[in-house]
Amino acid sequence: MATVPVIPFACANDAADTSPTCKGKGQLACGNCHLVLYCGKECQKAHWSAHKTVCKSPIGKSNWRPDWDRECRDPAWASGAAQTNAHNPYGGGVFLWGNVPAIDVLRLAENEGVTYDEDIQLLFAASGDLRNVVKTISDLPATTRQEIRITINDKEFAVVARNVILLLFVLDTLSVATPDGGKSRFLVAEALIHLWYSAFVPASMLSMVRNVVRPFISDVCTKIANKNPAACLGKSWTFASGRSLRLVLSKDQWLRLDRMLCAHDLTWERAKDVRHAVVLAPGRSDFRDRWDFNEPTPFSRIAKGRFREDGLLLPFGHSRVGFDTPNLLLFQNSETWLMNDKADPLDGWPVWEVLRHPSPAKEDRYGKLELKNHLAPDKFMRIEASNISDVAHLGVGDTLSCLSPLLQLPQSNPHATLISLFLNAVLEIAKRTGANSNPIYTKAAMKYLPIPDISSLLKSQGAETYRLWDARHFSSTWTCSSGCKLSRCFYFDNLSTQLGVSEKECNTIVEKWPIRLKLRHGQDGAQEEFMVLLGSNFSGTERYVEWKRKGAKN
Repeated sequence: MATVPVIPFACANDAADTSPTCKGKGQLACGNCHLVLYCGKECQKAHWSAHKTVCKSPIGKSNWRPDWDRECRDPAWASGAAQTNAHNPYGGGVFLWGNVPAIDVLRLAENEGVTYDEDIQLLFAASGDLRNVVKTISDLPATTRQEIRITINDKEFAVVARNVILLLFVLDTLSVATPDGGKSRFLVAEALIHLWYSAFVPASMLSMVRNVVRPFISDVCTKIANKNPAACLGKSWTFASGRSLRLVLSKDQWLRLDRMLCAHDLTWERAKDVRHAVVLAPGRSDFRDRWDFNEPTPFSRIAKGRFREDGLLLPFGHSRVGFDTPNLLLFQNSETWLMNDKADPLDGWPVWEVLRHPSPAKEDRYGKLELKNHLAPDKFMRIEASNISDVAHLGVGDTLSCLSPLLQLPQSNPHATLISLFLNAVLEIAKRTGANSNPIYTKAAMKYLPIPDISSLLKSQGAETYRLWDARHFSSTWTCSSGCKLSRCFYFDNLSTQLGVSEKECNTIVEKWPIRLKLRHGQDGAQEEFMVLLGSNFSGTERYVEWKRKGAKN
């Protein structure tokens, strides 16, 4: 069956199981849940029998509580192996979506200036998905005319393969002007969103991607048939638009990428079961309840629950008809769900930009989102290193040793910057020093939370107790004190002397603490800001450090 375009928003009555259904434009939100849109009152009434199970769901009530709390039992993480596991991840270990909001790594206006006219060289050394690339390019001044060269690298083949397919698809399909008033460009944009985030896509969409991308890869595989399996082989393509792409993989990786683009027999039913075994695992229900209890509003729990259930980045009330083919970019031709059960598309984008997107369905957050050997030294004006500077990966010393020589020299560009993210380090320092349990942070968090049920607070495993524990990281006092400890614990001064780099006194690309509270308690919007961050997958302790080669000015 044909899928319904996302824009304009469809009347939710179009998604009903009964016939006939409405084909009108959704513009009137349900006044209770604010999750679905209707063309008018008649369709809202006609759809009530289908919608009321959502609109009247117990989890959408303000007094909803997690099962373990209502049953007065210990939650799953309070005993056994989970008790000693700091992060308690479950499922695959591949990060196909971002876990911090996208950043513009250039910010020309605050650095080189909008009149900067020299060629731009950027390195995303551990790119993960393409969100930072997309954000940086989309934020360029409209007057930008110089050549832009972007080098993208990641150690995970699953990440690289996905990025390559998306880039080849968009570069080829958008390279030729079409006489349809931009309709084809909109369809490509919608396809990209679903390929990026939806677990299932229309069969026609997947066929279109295969027809566009596979010939590029198969042609290379034919030509390298007799090459050494471990040899690194590069191929460059230039498109009608004048843009070009160069890909370097081993022979085995080229062949693997080609196989990934072949048709496979993974059915919708099997793929759904594989994904549900991770994101809806029965043994993880207490974890999901804990996350849901932290949500800023009751109905945002339902929006998140629907995405967990069907994995489709669609407006809540939009028809799911036709989204029945496993997305090869997320399943990648295997019967394994590659990500963990907490992975969320919303984590990769600035949460306030998403929430402020105008829509009558204000609770429908997922619907809003829908809308070194090969590198020359002294080359890049920006290097974005993700969180490989965390001790679980390369560590800050090895990261700077490998990447700082690739950064432009101060005399060439005094604004050249290497951007490193410490995703886990602040929490690890806090645990090591005992700051994690300091009551001052708990006291600061209590100012923002609803007046608790005292009987629940007295329970060591109560939902209110855990919510308070989760909330303490968002205290501005916490981030201020932890920032100083970061530079001491990782010997920034010693690294500066050894490697000829220094930490910039003031960040000019991305805030040091981008997910820290911006408003003081008592200011307009402070309560909402706190609750939105608490309901996210962020910790509030994400810390960016910007580095320059010595001799540059801030």
